[in-house]
Amino acid sequence: MIRRTSALLLAASLVGAGVVAAAPAQAADCTPDNACLYSDSDFGGYKRDDYSSRTNWANIYYPGTTNIPLYAGDNYIFNVSSIDNWDTDTRISVYYNSAHWGPCFKIAAYGYVSNMAYITLSNGKQANDVMNSHLFGDNCSGTVYNF
Repeated sequence: MIRRTSALLLAASLVGAGVVAAAPAQAADCTPDNACLYSDSDFGGYKRDDYSSRTNWANIYYPGTTNIPLYAGDNYIFNVSSIDNWDTDTRISVYYNSAHWGPCFKIAAYGYVSNMAYITLSNGKQANDVMNSHLFGDNCSGTVYNF
């Protein structure tokens, strides 16, 4: 609720001031206060614009598809590869395992990770195409990224 309220207040103040704001290098079509998850690096490929924390990406599909989940086993080509966090006051914790556990990293509030291949998890794996759940919040003990 705090996330939604702060985003609406920010949007209202920017519109009233005649200002349009977007973070540099972020995809312009993500809904404020949401996270956009992409199947390719650099915010390409399939996209899911999502407001909710998700415990298992294998049960969540990209819109417009009926058989392409956000996670379908390690190194599947359509697994999430980049994330854009449009929540102005909340980090996103991203986890290797479902149910928000295991190796993890965080994305800064109103930050992004354009290529998860640049992130090495505590288990030695690259984060690209292996992550399986996310949680709006600072729950993960991993590194905070914004690149």
